[in-house]
Amino acid sequence: MSARERLAREQEELVRALGVGAPVPAGFDASRVLAAAQSLISKRRRSVERAWPVLAAALGPDFAHNFETWARAHPISVNPDAHADGRRFAQALQAEGRLPGRLSRNLLDFDITWKMTPAGEAVRRRGFALIIRRHDTTHRFLWALRLPGGRVLRWAPEPPSSRGAALPQG
Repeated sequence: MSARERLAREQEELVRALGVGAPVPAGFDASRVLAAAQSLISKRRRSVERAWPVLAAALGPDFAHNFETWARAHPISVNPDAHADGRRFAQALQAEGRLPGRLSRNLLDFDITWKMTPAGEAVRRRGFALIIRRHDTTHRFLWALRLPGGRVLRWAPEPPSSRGAALPQG
């Protein structure tokens, strides 16, 4: 193995140690590599908090722990994009049944504007798009229609408790 190939292999091992918690390669200070890995996860979390403030607020103090746990298991495989990262995190929470229901409309708004590629990258939608899905908690249908030019029409029925007070009787 040439020096160039050996260096490439060591760099690859270091990137895996920083990104997904793989073992620290020989010749590197383990405590420093682990500190750098934690710093990168924290930076990623802060970026998602800025891109998805509603998600961070909905999860409250549990957001940091939940996101960092998820991020260690789901390294970034494409160009870093906090919006796509936050959407992938929300999708994982939704699959586990842990996503707060009030975020259904936010996810619909994101999904009508952006399309996630199989690699996890967000790509802006073009032309017509129609998304119909059930709200996570009320199970009512939500829909969004994207028209050419970017105009979006949405319909999401109000939950029964917010439709107004009952009429007084008597």
